[in-house]
Amino acid sequence: MEFKHISFIEISDNLPGKGIELDLWNSEYEGCKCKSSQFLNLKCSCLSSHDIKSNYDTFKQLNVDFNQKNWNSNMYPITECHSECSCDENSCLNRVVQSGPYFNFEIFNCDNFKKGKGLKTKEFIPVASFVLEYMGEIISLDEAKDLLKIRQNRQEPNYIMFLNEFYSNDQIMASTIIDARNYSNLARYINHSCDPNLFVLPVRIGNIIPHAALFSLRNIQPGEELTYDYNGTVGKIESKSQGKDEENLKNLNLCLCNSENCRGYLPFFE
Repeated sequence: MEFKHISFIEISDNLPGKGIELDLWNSEYEGCKCKSSQFLNLKCSCLSSHDIKSNYDTFKQLNVDFNQKNWNSNMYPITECHSECSCDENSCLNRVVQSGPYFNFEIFNCDNFKKGKGLKTKEFIPVASFVLEYMGEIISLDEAKDLLKIRQNRQEPNYIMFLNEFYSNDQIMASTIIDARNYSNLARYINHSCDPNLFVLPVRIGNIIPHAALFSLRNIQPGEELTYDYNGTVGKIESKSQGKDEENLKNLNLCLCNSENCRGYLPFFE
């Protein structure tokens, strides 16, 4: 929420922040050996951990059936081909996020002034399309905890995303923390909704640290505001604000999405 304007420097890729090990940041995956003409026929090593032929179809959309029950529980982190791969970057079907975005956006002032600014699309976005990446500084958990306390005391908006990945039993497997306060891109203006039209998916591109890629949950019309659930990634949709007593709810921010299934409060992280 951009109700209190805080200037930032626009970036085109994530930056290493406080608490991140540089060895981890500079690590590189081994590239695949396949040729672009063979991509649909041979199994690319970048897909070896999943029983799939490709992450995306020929229209650069996710190979996901949103009509399938519990589709989000069966989603997986994506690994794209990268600079160390032998395939041609111009024809490889597995380089969608790194080559985007593919649509035009517009920053606007929301009708509810408490929401501040938002982001909307200027053109039609088909379902399952990559829309935008949430960028910023990659920081450690300890640094995130410190910053959340400092910014809460200053009554600043929260620009920290916890990009969580889960085991099948809903236990967190990994958490990548992205701070978009000082360095970011247009995704910084995307507001929360309890009934969003985008979702977050971890996508790795030549490195163990994933990118926070926002994909469309449905067809999005020109002029429509872009939103995602601040609660986290695919497979984890229950808000931690649910079940909290009245005293603890006083410390939470009211949700302003006005959707029919609004949970009442913005997600928070303990």
